[in-house]
Amino acid sequence: MNISVGKVGAPRAHARSAHGIGYRADIDGLRALAVAAVVVFHAFPSLLPGGFIGVDIFFVISGFLISTILLENLRLDRFSFPDFYGRRARRIFPALFIVLAACLALGWVVLVPEEYALLGKHLAGGAGFLSNLLLWQESGYFDTAGETKPLLHLWSLGIEEQFYIVWPAILWVTHKLRLSKLSVIIVIFAPSFLVNIPLAHVYPVANFYSPLTRIWELLIGAAAAQAMFEGRSANPGFFGTISNRLSATHWTAVAGAALIAIALVRLSPASLFPSWRALLPTVGAALLIVSAPTNWINRNVLSQKPMVWLGLISYPLYLWHWPLLAFGRIIQGEALSLEFRCIAVAAAIVLAAGTYAIVERNVLRSPRRLMIAAFSTACMAAIGISGIAIFLDNGAPNRPGVIQGAEIQKQLEGTTWKYTANDACKARYPSDYRYFCVQMGDGSPTMILLGDSFANALVAGLATNPATKNEVILNWGSCEPSAAADSPEIKVQCETQDKIIAATPTLRYAILVAKWPRFDTAGRVVDLFTNVAAYDTPWAPRFRDGLDKRISFLEARGIKVFVFGPKPEIDYDPKYCFSRPFRQTAQSCQMTEINVLDQQHELSIALKDVMAKHPAATFFDQDQVFCQNGECSLKSAGGMPMLRDKVHYSQYGSAVAIGMFVKQVQLLGYFKQK
Repeated sequence: MNISVGKVGAPRAHARSAHGIGYRADIDGLRALAVAAVVVFHAFPSLLPGGFIGVDIFFVISGFLISTILLENLRLDRFSFPDFYGRRARRIFPALFIVLAACLALGWVVLVPEEYALLGKHLAGGAGFLSNLLLWQESGYFDTAGETKPLLHLWSLGIEEQFYIVWPAILWVTHKLRLSKLSVIIVIFAPSFLVNIPLAHVYPVANFYSPLTRIWELLIGAAAAQAMFEGRSANPGFFGTISNRLSATHWTAVAGAALIAIALVRLSPASLFPSWRALLPTVGAALLIVSAPTNWINRNVLSQKPMVWLGLISYPLYLWHWPLLAFGRIIQGEALSLEFRCIAVAAAIVLAAGTYAIVERNVLRSPRRLMIAAFSTACMAAIGISGIAIFLDNGAPNRPGVIQGAEIQKQLEGTTWKYTANDACKARYPSDYRYFCVQMGDGSPTMILLGDSFANALVAGLATNPATKNEVILNWGSCEPSAAADSPEIKVQCETQDKIIAATPTLRYAILVAKWPRFDTAGRVVDLFTNVAAYDTPWAPRFRDGLDKRISFLEARGIKVFVFGPKPEIDYDPKYCFSRPFRQTAQSCQMTEINVLDQQHELSIALKDVMAKHPAATFFDQDQVFCQNGECSLKSAGGMPMLRDKVHYSQYGSAVAIGMFVKQVQLLGYFKQK
């Protein structure tokens, strides 16, 4: 999972805490630690597998600093909503606008229409601080490679800004009603934290991007602010006393640093996150904040000048580093060289330092606060509208240098395409479908596609082939045909498919196809490219048994079964097989047939075993779509893309595959045109 930092690097005026706490250089040093972790994780992920937790450290810092500002202004009875949001606009908008404008300009000359349209949507989302919600919709099954989304990192900025919208009002009401602020914090914190733990298992994408399951992290910072605020009052009370005691000992900072270190070393993108694991960096950051600036770690590590300087530029550094890496991957190919990554990080630091020195300091020191806030807001609105216009224009396809190869780029549409779902299916079948609900044709279905996204990829070809376009084709849900998956969600999809089949007597044909598992000689499921086993126990017997039962279930209802075998697979996006602005072809999209057959060897044995039990079923070898004379290509003879992403047929490829399938089965008497 690709993770980036939210709003970071506030200047000295924003590292100032309430009620006599004053400017704290060590908090800027903590920012430096957080942004360094994130940048290293993004540029050199193997060096710091848990570096993504820098985001969570920033959440705590933001919650702390914003709350101290609010608490002090409420105490002095000078809080103003316009003043607060004007200050946020002056702080956040100028640097963000510059980076968004740079991405807009670079995308104009570098990106193909599909990519530029997506960038336009993300520009609008970034300008409106809705990136996390947009990415929530895109992520998971249908996610375009996150590494090539230049504005992916704005998800966390969206969460922070959404927090800033509601938190001042909550604190203001709490203050006016004379309620306990810590009690209110706990009341909001508890459900947010508790709900996020099971959601990390059940709906990990929603849990990751939702502000409702992230707000507890910012509230840890808010709780630290309130506790320290109480600790500096004449009658500190219980929490204030605890805060004072924690502040007085060096061990508080040691404990905080240890928790962060454990998170950096022990966590990885494979960890369920945030869940309870986010307590490590968030509580660690809170302990370092509560710890007195004079304590050893705060004074001798976090308050050192290089750390403070890096902390001061951390917000623009965050803004610049990810787009540079993402555009690099788009231009160079997904695997960036070490040299490029080093150059990108160095360039990000230079750009961040320039942005801080030239833009941020001058904006925040200017006495023309209202004018700057209004102008910055107008600029953000303009960039957001520009993004919407680009998105609605389908990525400005008539740009110079883009028109050539438009038909090729049309095929490289990525994982999401128009055949995912349609109204004809959604009006007739259960609404709990997983990803796919498509019916082509009117009336009761005569053909059903059973499988996952690989089955859905055949809809385009079936709907346009003269021999099959008159069939009423149904593709509902996602269920690997052997129904061997452990996922409860997948099992529900399989059971619902069976109910639909049993209730549809008009069905005559079923096509079974999926991203078939690959097996090693021991029958274990292995990754196709790393050959690493996903399970220790053999899976092939379970696969054979499940597929056998599935075919028997269909044949018992008089349904003719067609089983599509595996096809060649690659571990890079096929768009890199075609030239584009600033880049010649980075990949060949070719492989030898021997290598393809070697990839499929154990799976082919399992499929042959099952097919031998069902002589009435017909097997279609998809390798023939790609391979001739010992060579396999993911480009057609005319140079068209056969795939739209790493694994799914393009519309063109789907038509070619179905055309070959129809020719084969017409010899057996099926789909003959009258």
